[in-house]
Amino acid sequence: MIAIPVIIGSMLLRIATFVVVMNYYKVSRHRTAWLLIAAAMILLALESLFQLFALTGFSSLVNTHFVPPVAGFAVSVLMLIGTVKVRTILRRLAATEQKSRMMEHRFQLLFNSSSDQIFVLTLEGRIVEVNQAACDWLAMSREELLTYYFREIKIGNAVEGVMDHIHTILKNKKHIFETELRSKTGKSLPVEINCRIVDIDTQQHIICVARNITERRELEKKIRIAIIETEETERRRFAKEIHDGLGPLLSTIKLYVNELECMAEPSDEKNEFAGHINRLINEAVDSARNIANNITPKVLTDFGLSQALITFCDTINATNLLHIHTHFKGIDQSIGPTFELIFYRIVTELINNTIKHANASEVEVQLEASNQKLRLTYRDNGRGFDLQQAIDKDDGHMGVKNIISRVRTMGGIFNFRNTSPGILITISVDLSAQPPTG
Repeated sequence: MIAIPVIIGSMLLRIATFVVVMNYYKVSRHRTAWLLIAAAMILLALESLFQLFALTGFSSLVNTHFVPPVAGFAVSVLMLIGTVKVRTILRRLAATEQKSRMMEHRFQLLFNSSSDQIFVLTLEGRIVEVNQAACDWLAMSREELLTYYFREIKIGNAVEGVMDHIHTILKNKKHIFETELRSKTGKSLPVEINCRIVDIDTQQHIICVARNITERRELEKKIRIAIIETEETERRRFAKEIHDGLGPLLSTIKLYVNELECMAEPSDEKNEFAGHINRLINEAVDSARNIANNITPKVLTDFGLSQALITFCDTINATNLLHIHTHFKGIDQSIGPTFELIFYRIVTELINNTIKHANASEVEVQLEASNQKLRLTYRDNGRGFDLQQAIDKDDGHMGVKNIISRVRTMGGIFNFRNTSPGILITISVDLSAQPPTG
């Protein structure tokens, strides 16, 4: 009677094997092999059942002498065919695995031979892979970098800026931005980072490729300097032409008109006519002088930026409509004539905008130069405005538009925010970007 539990156990094991094989059948692309093996398991289970019948007295129900040999033969055939099929599957899997290893090796070669820095991130920003170029530049090992989040690498000036970029990537599926990477040793590298979301191992990741743009930045700097120099040379030439050409001509005409007034046979009509011409010429002379001074202010040329701004602000303060507080530090020794003129125009334009639009009573102007950086801080206590809306609508804040354009031309950074009341504007420029003097 010991054989009965053994047969039952064997039958149950064969049924369990059938269930497992059918699960493989459902998920496999090579279903024939698993179907054959499943059929063999069913036949083996039936064989166990017939053996159980024979031992329990139910042998009269079936021909137990005939079934086992037939079942054994069928199982052998099915298992042989199934085994051959499985062997074929295993060969294909081995070939696929080898091909996959070769592709992975080829990818790793390309990944690590790239001169660009490559970071693979999770959607939360955790670094899961980096190439050798990133390790070399950041002066960190791969193992060390894999413990970091992307925001923990010193990128640009603020962590918040990095997170803003991450959010943009998640929203748009791709994003390109420029910033600076700082290595563990303190070196700084300007880069363009191209990011996009890709599927890796059925999970979404962010791939960031950081490309060195030092040469491009240098070229842009040279172009900016050339543009600024050309513009300011033309301004000076135009001012000189007005002063040296139009001014003397108008003065000569005025002399002739004066002579006309002194000529014999005076008449009221002639004197009135000459006086009218004289007044127009005086207006033209004053206008020419003002235009030339606006193009290149004489006080700026003679006394420098701080004195020119103080003179301008004193003129405004004398009206008692607006009180301007000024603070200047180190600017006259650090700034060349081109940047002097640009910042003079920026400050005067900001003050003009405040007078026209802000309904303010107080303005503060700070201009400081240190460590090859020039920083302007401008604030008022007016009603403020929406910068983007003002630019889009072009509603009288054209001066701000010009200021932003000027700052970008110098390669500087323009920041704006409403402070309730008033506005706060900060502008910072690298002084090494200014054209050489002399």
